Amino acid sequence: MVAKHPLAAELNGAIWQGLYCAGKSDLRYPNDVLVRLGARLFGESRGQRVLDFGFGTGANLLHFAEAGFAMHGVEVSEHALARTQEKLRARGRAADLHLVRTGERLPFVDSYFHIVYAWQVLYYNDWNGWRSTVCELERVTEDGGLILVATAAPGDVSQVEAEPLGDHVYRSRVAGQEGCILTIPDREALPHLFPRRLLEIGEIGFRFGATATRHWIVSYRKAGV
Repeated sequence: MVAKHPLAAELNGAIWQGLYCAGKSDLRYPNDVLVRLGARLFGESRGQRVLDFGFGTGANLLHFAEAGFAMHGVEVSEHALARTQEKLRARGRAADLHLVRTGERLPFVDSYFHIVYAWQVLYYNDWNGWRSTVCELERVTEDGGLILVATAAPGDVSQVEAEPLGDHVYRSRVAGQEGCILTIPDREALPHLFPRRLLEIGEIGFRFGATATRHWIVSYRKAGV
C-alpha cells in the first residue's frame, strides 16, 4: 500500500523555508562523500551540465562550480538561494539557480542534463512525492545520464527521532524539523522507489557520541526509450 499524505510536499517545503530564513543548515563545506563520488563518477567537467536538486546554501554546488562543471540548481527557499548567490559571487563563480515550488515541474527542457544529483533531500517526501520527483529528475536527464541520490536509511537520526506512520513513512521529531513527512526505506524497499531501474546501491554513515547518521547512496544511468 502506498502511503499518501496530500500536504506532505507543502508542509516540508514550508518547514525548510523557515529553517533557512532563520539561518539554519548553512553548511560551510561540501559533503566529503559526494566530493569523492563526483571525482569518480562525473568524468571530465568541460561541457557537462549538472543539476543540484535542493542545493540548500550551496556548499556542494559551489564545489562543482569550482571544478568547472556548468552548474544549475533548484531550491524552495529564497533565503537559501540568496545565500548561495552570495557565496558564488564571493568566489567569482556563477550558476543557473531557480526558485521552485515543492512538487512543481522543473524549469528545464527534457534531457538537458548530463548529471543530476539529489543529496540528502529526496526523503522529504511521501511515496507519491518521491516517485513523481524521480520521474521529473529523469525527464531532465539525458539518455545515459547519471542520476545520483543520497537518502536517509534506517538508523539515521531522522528515522530514530520520528513517529512511524507505516510503509516506511515517518513524521519527524528532529528539532527544527518537527512535522516533516519523511520516507526512509530499508534496502528491500529501494527498488520499489526506483522501479525497473538498474541500481547501484551503497551506504554511508557514522556514529559519534549521541549522533548517528546512515544514508543510502543510489546511482543509475537513465535508460534510453
